[in-house]
Amino acid sequence: MAFDTLKGARRLRSGGADEPLAEAVVEVVADATADLVTRDFLDSRLEAFRSEMYRAFAIQTGVILGGVGALLAIVETVA
Repeated sequence: MAFDTLKGARRLRSGGADEPLAEAVVEVVADATADLVTRDFLDSRLEAFRSEMYRAFAIQTGVILGGVGALLAIVETVA
């Protein structure tokens, strides 16, 4: 969500703030909100995390199945 600095300054001036105060308050608010995390950023990070987890799950499944296969082969040769 973008902060409309011009609209904010106008509202402060109409509420009785003088020009320098209105501009200072708007600058502080704009600076404070500049680095906020957006929903799109979080969604993209979540999607990257999800795909990495699926990848790790696939590797883990392959290792487990390979280990079970190896154990079965060993048991069959011993028996």
